[in-house]
Amino acid sequence: MIQTKTIPLNGVNIHYVEAGQAGPALVILHGITGSHTSFLHLIPALAQQAHVYALDLRGHYLSGHTPGAYQLADYGQDVVAFLQSVVKQPAILVGHSLGGMVAVWAAAQAAEWVRGVFLEEPPLFISQPPRLQETPFYGLFTFLRQQLQQYHGSRGRLEDMMAFVGQSPVDAGRTMLEAFGPELVRQRAMELDQMDPTILDVAIDGLLLGQENPDVLLRQVRCPAYLLAGQVEFGGVLEASDVERIRAALPTCPHIVFQQTGHLIHREKPEAYLQALQPFITRINGHNTDAGSQ
Repeated sequence: MIQTKTIPLNGVNIHYVEAGQAGPALVILHGITGSHTSFLHLIPALAQQAHVYALDLRGHYLSGHTPGAYQLADYGQDVVAFLQSVVKQPAILVGHSLGGMVAVWAAAQAAEWVRGVFLEEPPLFISQPPRLQETPFYGLFTFLRQQLQQYHGSRGRLEDMMAFVGQSPVDAGRTMLEAFGPELVRQRAMELDQMDPTILDVAIDGLLLGQENPDVLLRQVRCPAYLLAGQVEFGGVLEASDVERIRAALPTCPHIVFQQTGHLIHREKPEAYLQALQPFITRINGHNTDAGSQ
């Protein structure tokens, strides 16, 4: 059974869902403009082996808005506070995109609260100029901000947002509706309807990292890590050189590059995603159990 809850942290209400009782704590962090709902289809399987929490990051979906406070450290401090106040034990962090960056930040800055990080397409190296402007995500975020300003300015209806989302391209040959169907389109429209559009200002201006250096953060991670990457040609954010850069900083980090797959691996290849994540959970839990019994 999935429970829905809200807790005030750092002056903002953070919404989350919780499932499962036994097993290690597993905290899921979504990507920018997304929400916990992106992982709902995976939670029943994960809850069989872990106590699962899935957050809406500040400014996203059902969590509170904090205009002007959407940098990596802002999100990261919320997650650390969540671990301390709600989870109350070190957890495995599962992060997609922005959520992966937040997981790295938390593992680097609050190592005692993080048992492992499972990173899906973390855009650590494309979040700043000039490289940011060279990616399709810059144009996508700029266009999305414009659409959201018009939508909220005209008090648009959810049906209008659904029509916009449904026709949005996923790749060169498919729209969102064609690729994922009407249920996911409605879910995505609800996320955009509820989120704070100023989240995108930070991303577009290249200020998401704030004062943080991604290479330094990665080198500070001491817990087990696992990396999933798609292909840039299909919408992924990690070039082959980026994957090697992460592996150089995390030399014991296994990785998988999914062929003909883009940025949403957990959506495009859910079974393969679980086949990577579930053994990672088991390995970390077994490692910590063994360590504790010595």
